[in-house]
Amino acid sequence: MFKNFSHLSKRFLFSLKPGKLSEEDIRWVRSHLSENEYLQWEKLSIADRHHSHQVARQAEPVVAQHGKEFVAAALLHDIGKLKSGFGTFGRVFATLCCFLFPLRKMEKWSERTKGLRRRLIDYAKHPLLGAELLKEIGSGQETITWVLEHHSERENWKTPIEIAEVLSNSDND
Repeated sequence: MFKNFSHLSKRFLFSLKPGKLSEEDIRWVRSHLSENEYLQWEKLSIADRHHSHQVARQAEPVVAQHGKEFVAAALLHDIGKLKSGFGTFGRVFATLCCFLFPLRKMEKWSERTKGLRRRLIDYAKHPLLGAELLKEIGSGQETITWVLEHHSERENWKTPIEIAEVLSNSDND
């Protein structure tokens, strides 16, 4: 149940006082994203931008040789979290709720749900919401696919396994 507890704990502690990316890092990010993707990436919190940069830098040596879309996937894997509008402490609460109430249970809450419940559902559905957003702005199919499946079970991955494993491991370090 708490297999990602160490990873989540590190992310939480870092998010309390994240460092800004350097101008060189920002240029690197821009070089791997379309203009529309970059505009969305800029909307992420400083902590999320830093995390996505770390994931992409770690994955790049392997995934870049398979296409720029996979580096973009690493940079944009959590873009759907924007929809929930949660800050650091709201996301801690939402993560705990996701452990207690799996998405299939939350989805039984009315589709007309508003307020906190709606935001919790949006947070839990961030892979789907991120994939939909990226489709709307014209991202590559490989990027959209990984964003959609980055929390899926390994056997459900459509992204080539050698790339998906690197992306997943980079996200969980």
